[in-house]
Amino acid sequence: MEMTIISEQEKEKLRQSFLKKRNSMDTHEIKNYSRKICDRIIHSTLYQKSQKIFTFVSFGTEVDTTPLIIHALSNHKMVAVPKVFSKTRKMIFSRITDLNELGKGHFGILEPPSSLLREETSDEKTLFIVPGLIFDIEKYRIGYGGGYYDIYFKKNLSSAITIGVAYDFQVISKIPRESHDISLDWIVTEKRCI
Repeated sequence: MEMTIISEQEKEKLRQSFLKKRNSMDTHEIKNYSRKICDRIIHSTLYQKSQKIFTFVSFGTEVDTTPLIIHALSNHKMVAVPKVFSKTRKMIFSRITDLNELGKGHFGILEPPSSLLREETSDEKTLFIVPGLIFDIEKYRIGYGGGYYDIYFKKNLSSAITIGVAYDFQVISKIPRESHDISLDWIVTEKRCI
């Protein structure tokens, strides 16, 4: 793996540039592209064979994961979403049975309340849907800078299949990476699967 050295300041500029572009999308684009992305996943063999879906709950202009969550729950797949403990920088995935179980948590993102935590672990029958701001064709990602997914994957990623979801403009030829970065198995956009 070839690493490109980049300062944290340069990485933050890159994040802000892509966040600004994503935030300029209108709600129709977000809904339309998100539906296409979710449909690509739902109709994939990987999804059909999976028993567990570990997914982020979308926030703001992120790819809307709601259609995927609803489909998975209605098709009796086990769905788990992140619960963040900011003081310890820990993230777990907790099983949900309904979107109404979620409340505002860390950063205002919907997550299970502490009273409803049912921690789950991933396995070879798990599809892991991963957010990010920037991805590259080698399936590396730059997230929001908190490191929650990097830390989680280092400790917990088993043989689950990882899928980054993004709008096509968020995928570039190459992003700077560090030795601790882990590539995903797939990236799904409204236009393609990489």
